[in-house]
Amino acid sequence: MAATKTAKTVQTAAEDAANTFKAMTSVGQEKMTEGFERTMTAMSEVGAFGKENVEAFVASATVAAKGFETISARAATYSKSAMENHMAATKAIMTSKSVQEVAEKQAAYAKSAFEAYVAEMTKMTELMTGMSKEVIAPLNERVTAVSSLMQAGVSR
Repeated sequence: MAATKTAKTVQTAAEDAANTFKAMTSVGQEKMTEGFERTMTAMSEVGAFGKENVEAFVASATVAAKGFETISARAATYSKSAMENHMAATKAIMTSKSVQEVAEKQAAYAKSAFEAYVAEMTKMTELMTGMSKEVIAPLNERVTAVSSLMQAGVSR
């Protein structure tokens, strides 16, 4: 009977150990699954974040390309107009009948050319400023997103 009792005690101890091992293994597997799922979620978020960054750079580059195209077209138009005005002024000066008339026509041309130049540079500056704001906007949004993620990470 003592041998039977000892056998039952050993069997009970073995069953308890097996149950404890199963419980520990189950908890370990559960935690491992949770960690894996969190890792996969984080990797997915990183991928999406990277994709959003690339999209922001593409949007920024697209705006920049269109802006430079507009500025280049405007510069070409201004150059053509300035050259035509210069040729017209030269012809007008060549038909002058006196030195005073040459000086007056030259002064009038210089004044109008300078005013046209200042007006064009003002417009170009406005275009460049507007384009710069548009180019930077998508990138600023990504910087804000990074900042938000960092703040969220710090507060965790």
